[in-house]
Amino acid sequence: MPEGYTKATAWLQIHSLLNSINHMLIFLVAVFFFILARSLEFKDTAMHMFMTGTGFHVLIAQAMMSHSKVNPLTRWLSHRNKSRFHAILQIVGGSMVLLGSLGKFSSKEVHFNTWHGRVGGAASFFCAASIVGGFVNYFQPKIALKVMPPSELRFRHNLFGLVTFTLGMGAIYLGYYSKFFTKYVDTDFIPGMMLITGIVYGLTIIAPVSSLLTKLKYRSKRKAEQAQ
Repeated sequence: MPEGYTKATAWLQIHSLLNSINHMLIFLVAVFFFILARSLEFKDTAMHMFMTGTGFHVLIAQAMMSHSKVNPLTRWLSHRNKSRFHAILQIVGGSMVLLGSLGKFSSKEVHFNTWHGRVGGAASFFCAASIVGGFVNYFQPKIALKVMPPSELRFRHNLFGLVTFTLGMGAIYLGYYSKFFTKYVDTDFIPGMMLITGIVYGLTIIAPVSSLLTKLKYRSKRKAEQAQ
């Protein structure tokens, strides 16, 4: 093993490769969603698919990776600017999810008769709550700091974001079983999309989960010190 080459260095290189692969997969998904929605003139369910799919699978996924040290889009930015980049993507992506969901809710009398609808409804609710929580975490108003310290705000924002992203990607995964996809997408192609969504989810949460574990360790240490 070359001098100075450690396990941490090896993991950083592997993580960098996985991050690059993830960006390529996200780009392919973005192109696929756009082409499919455009072929159907962005009408009804096609617009719902494009808005919510792009919101979660593309923009929010990118936002989740914004603080990663190996992210080629943000690694040259300062921590503050990474936070701004993260916030912008979350707001735009979250807004697309909410608009796409509201459009679907308004066009149907029954919304939660499928697992896709149930999980998607939960994802939309958590997405709205995450946007509000994101503003609180970013600006940290005095009223919020009276309730909990900044470290706790960051921990809960991190955890809540992971739950929201998991629900959103779960809804997309379940959506591949829907009548819309089986009607307009080749059934031989759907398993490939399901695989890509699973891979993107797994690769995207590497950095947020690592950050959450670090915050959890610090949180446990702080509580132990307070108990003494």
